[in-house]
Amino acid sequence: MKLPSVQQVLQASSRTFFRFPVVLLNALVGTAVALILADHDGPSRPTVLFNILFATILGIPFLSALALTSEKKKWGKPASLGSLTAAVLLLATYATTIPADLDGAPGFHLLRLVMLAAAVHFLVAFAPFTGKGELNGFWHYNKAICLRFITAFLFSMVLYAGLAIALAALDNLFGMEIPAKRYFELWIFIGGIFTTWFFLAGVPDDLDALEGSTDYPKVLKIFAQYILLPLVLVYLVILYAYVGKILIEWSWPRGWVSGLILGYGTTGMLLLLLLHPIRDRAENAWVKSASRWFYISLVPLVVMLFLAMYRRIAEYGITEGRYIGVVLAIWLAAMTIYFLASKTKNIKVIPGSLCGMALMMSFGPWGAFHVSESSQVERLRILLEQNSILADGKVRVAPDSVSFADNRQISSIIGYLHDVHGYDRIQLWFGESLKEDTSWIGTKAKDPALVVKMMGLDYVAVWQDGGDGNINLSADRGGIADVAGYDRMVRSQYIGGINLKKSFSAEEVAYWVNPDLDTLTFVSSPAGKPVDSVRIGLRPLVDRLLEEYANLGARDIPPGKMSVEAADAGMKVRLYLKSLQIRRRDGDVKLISYEAEILYTIRRSP
Repeated sequence: MKLPSVQQVLQASSRTFFRFPVVLLNALVGTAVALILADHDGPSRPTVLFNILFATILGIPFLSALALTSEKKKWGKPASLGSLTAAVLLLATYATTIPADLDGAPGFHLLRLVMLAAAVHFLVAFAPFTGKGELNGFWHYNKAICLRFITAFLFSMVLYAGLAIALAALDNLFGMEIPAKRYFELWIFIGGIFTTWFFLAGVPDDLDALEGSTDYPKVLKIFAQYILLPLVLVYLVILYAYVGKILIEWSWPRGWVSGLILGYGTTGMLLLLLLHPIRDRAENAWVKSASRWFYISLVPLVVMLFLAMYRRIAEYGITEGRYIGVVLAIWLAAMTIYFLASKTKNIKVIPGSLCGMALMMSFGPWGAFHVSESSQVERLRILLEQNSILADGKVRVAPDSVSFADNRQISSIIGYLHDVHGYDRIQLWFGESLKEDTSWIGTKAKDPALVVKMMGLDYVAVWQDGGDGNINLSADRGGIADVAGYDRMVRSQYIGGINLKKSFSAEEVAYWVNPDLDTLTFVSSPAGKPVDSVRIGLRPLVDRLLEEYANLGARDIPPGKMSVEAADAGMKVRLYLKSLQIRRRDGDVKLISYEAEILYTIRRSP
């Protein structure tokens, strides 16, 4: 095989740019914005760059779909420019929904980005072939772009690995001090520019000619017949054995089985899609029969899937994950009915329906986010009213003891709202603001532990049983630590397991920790001078943190509250704990590990 010359590569790159100019300009803008954000040091600040970044992430597949559809449908310049203008306006409108202070914003913005990204990628799969017929062209088009994507990804990984090793060589051999963030920036550049450009260069030029294509890679049949088919059969045996177990024991299906059913349905459909072009060949007559029996086998499994989802929602309400699970169950049921009843069995309905479904879930009062938030807020209202914590629309301190189960559910909902939606829907219940104004990094929602404490309760993690379990505490990484009065700092020391001792010969200091991890001894031993040591007990600090944050796996604790200090005549030492893991069992509290910055100063008499 003759390798392309540099001139041929440049010509191909130029053709790709003129074929997809708007897509590549979008990728250039998005990559530049991502590099600026990655290069930023210090605390996060509100910026319009996140709005641009999110829009350009969606813009690459969305604008590619429009460009390919315009080619396939032979749109004139007015129609092409009109669709492009509408697409840019849609992306700009979406960008306005992204908060400038993304660091302190609810997590549903990221979840929505994932849903919309899935929708526009499915759009690329079917948009150029939305007309009647051309099923063979549609299949070969998707085969081409899937194989090109895999190739682009592999090439990008190799290129990144090679250049990252080159940077490491410059750092280690020539002492050029390459910052760690340069490796991440390199990955952004390769992923944003090289991968996009390389992928688009391999998209078939003549989409109309694909309808007459008859080539079928042998590796696809091997993959489908000897990898996917055995997997489908394994799933089928396990799932039907479980159906038998349910019928014998007459019990509800567990929620975990939902993923396995969806996995079975997805793997089976992928198998049939890969074999679609050769299903009419004499040696592959079994494919049509297998297709029908596959969808028949899905019928009882879809029923079990709905039962499993119903039980989970009845107990814990709707969240985004459960909402998606229900929608996928409905989709799987619809695909089963369609491919059993339809005569045409048009495979275009698979990506088309998934695209529409992802779009439907992303916005509106029917969408995953509004429905989930409403469900959890309603659950919280009922729990608080049942325990006399919410009365006349206002929260008050719990007048009576609250059961551990209710306390855990209340804590779980508050934690969910904090992470995904924020507290806007429950703010009216409280007289005090549920936001922390940190001014220099924006406004963030209060930690769930503090909100639960306002109700007179202790935060209980959802996995805890009767108050036992592991507790994870961490300091606010954007907070300011007081370093006044200290001369040196030992950075980021992980203490736990076997990491109980460390020395720094250049500075003539060392520390060691007792096996229980609750006492750290810091030592200064300069040559020819008396040894100074300071013992720091962590137990009082741990007790204070547990008293204030109860059972919480708390985040963003002010650095001052995660610090402890000790001194003697010649030395002063302060520990700033960045994170702390504690195990509580049967009333006994044990330190598991912690990460700390150690500040110290030495004052010796001449």
